[in-house]
Amino acid sequence: MSNPSTPLVSADNEWSPLRSVILGRAENSCFPHAPSHMIKATMPEEHFEKFRPDHPFPAELLRRADEELSQFASILEENGVRVYRPQRVNWSKVGGYTAAMPRDGLLTVGNTIIEACYSWECRQQEIDLAFTNILDELEKDSSVKVVRAPKVARPESIYEGVGSRKDGTHEWAINNSRPAFDAADFLRFGKTLIGQLSNVTNEKGVEYIQNAVPEGYTVELLDVNDPHAMHIDATILPLRQGLLIYNPERVTEKALRKHKLFHNWELHAYPHSPPPRDSPPRYMTSGWLLMNVLSLDEEKVLVEAGDKDFAEYIKTFGIKPILCPFQHVNSIGGSFHCATVDLVRQGN
Repeated sequence: MSNPSTPLVSADNEWSPLRSVILGRAENSCFPHAPSHMIKATMPEEHFEKFRPDHPFPAELLRRADEELSQFASILEENGVRVYRPQRVNWSKVGGYTAAMPRDGLLTVGNTIIEACYSWECRQQEIDLAFTNILDELEKDSSVKVVRAPKVARPESIYEGVGSRKDGTHEWAINNSRPAFDAADFLRFGKTLIGQLSNVTNEKGVEYIQNAVPEGYTVELLDVNDPHAMHIDATILPLRQGLLIYNPERVTEKALRKHKLFHNWELHAYPHSPPPRDSPPRYMTSGWLLMNVLSLDEEKVLVEAGDKDFAEYIKTFGIKPILCPFQHVNSIGGSFHCATVDLVRQGN
């Protein structure tokens, strides 16, 4: 049982000591599906044809991904982190995607958990089917607030009119007809959330989050140069208070410095190009997924075992990388940050 003085949900940043987390499950995952313009906007071109209904990921890949997730769970528990796991779901039977990437669907802000208003129709049952049992347990703590996403009568309406712009300016893959956002388009920096507009997050989605967060929290949007934008956690990486690494292909120091929050931070462009990888395939991501790490605290970070250059780089800041194999989880859409939802981060 939890100590009565210890909340079940309390997280204000990405780097304080991690005490409790939701960790995903890869079993039965299928390739997600969406209209072709969305796939072209967000997925690697060489894999476009795989994103169709009722198309499971290879069974051996999923088996090995779940082995990696189990090893990750053991590392978390050895470091004193309580781990919650989702229900098993046959995603093929329900036309869904996965329970491996809970960060996409749940955003913890203070004592509040906000469910994403997904734009992808194939993901709109994801939290209901796999994570409701966890959310119900957390809500037994009277201090916890869970904001569930509204049901959408016509999910496909989020795409209506997209592609009609004739002035040559960039257009996202969704319209602004209803709130839409993936939780992974936002990161916590104390009382400020830094987010982005993207192919899955629109202005009404940002307004929805601002209305859902506890009093005193604000949402700011980062100016990101990425027409394929879908999740911010491989673009910026806060390693501790006052230290951030960024992807120089997607954002500039000038754009970051526009935010008062970052005026006195150390901001470092990651200096290496991500190495190519053919096996297992990165079906859904680029090599910049190497930045999608999980901090246990300000001194220890989970890093994919093959990302040696990145591990050596963060050592230069006095941070210890904990290497863990995760390439098969990478294949189905994310890494350590994607595969988790922080529930409690607090100091000793």
